[in-house]
Amino acid sequence: MRPTRLNGDIAGPNDYVVIWRGITVGRILQQPGTPVGKPNWFWGVNLPGQPQPAAHRGICSDIEECIRRFKVVWSGVKAGLTDEATDAARRTEQRGGELKKWRGDRSSDTP
Repeated sequence: MRPTRLNGDIAGPNDYVVIWRGITVGRILQQPGTPVGKPNWFWGVNLPGQPQPAAHRGICSDIEECIRRFKVVWSGVKAGLTDEATDAARRTEQRGGELKKWRGDRSSDTP
């Protein structure tokens, strides 16, 4: 897990991207503005360029539960990945970074 960066700046104190082999494969963050007493941590597993099934994301009461759920889903996703799918995800993420740089958005420079 690394702090999420938007426009080169850290997005917030409780906002993380999850990196695997140089590819962003998910995010875990505390959602601001959630009513007191409601679960306010979000987690999601997603490979660049692939749809995200509803079962690959959720809301929890704390970061530890998000990490646990993320790991369960990610272990299943990772077990089914081929080298070709990994390479395609890497290319998709790189193309996205190139587009952001072209537009002047430097957020992809340091995930």
